[in-house]
Amino acid sequence: MLFGKVIKTEAELLELLQPSSVLFDGRSDVRLLISVKEPSDVLAMFKHHLRLVYAGGGIVFNEYNQILLIKRNGYWDLPKGKMEAGEVLRTTAIREVQEETGVQIETASEQNIVTFHCYKMKGECCIKETHWFEMTATLGEQILVPQTEEGIERVCWAEISDLPAFKEEMYPMVWSILEAYLIAL
Repeated sequence: MLFGKVIKTEAELLELLQPSSVLFDGRSDVRLLISVKEPSDVLAMFKHHLRLVYAGGGIVFNEYNQILLIKRNGYWDLPKGKMEAGEVLRTTAIREVQEETGVQIETASEQNIVTFHCYKMKGECCIKETHWFEMTATLGEQILVPQTEEGIERVCWAEISDLPAFKEEMYPMVWSILEAYLIAL
């Protein structure tokens, strides 16, 4: 479902940032398109009115050019997690990939893709700013170990050509990241 709205006033934006709005109803099939003249102003308002959470994650390839996926809480996803105090985002991304999957990382890019998504955590409305880094797994056989205490049920390597088969059970934003990223390859 695509929910589109042109925000014309700060009051309209603040209404959208209320806990009862479509941003926080927990439905993974809702996407929001906001058309404004100054996107940075809207992003600043989101960050001002919601708890900002920084996270890092990986688009991880192995030596066979397969992509690392995790299944968390019933959805296919990319490994990612929250930044800890004193960390830089690239370090967060590497640590989280290794913790969530058991895969050791050989290299991680310096450049990244940044995404934002809203959610509720313990009743608090948050906006998560996630920095995604391209990574290469260390060569050789690695045992995939899902971090079950984080809700990760499965870890697998997927062929790029097989990714569309995962789409129905994938968060729309994750699919968009993969689709945009893979087109660029």
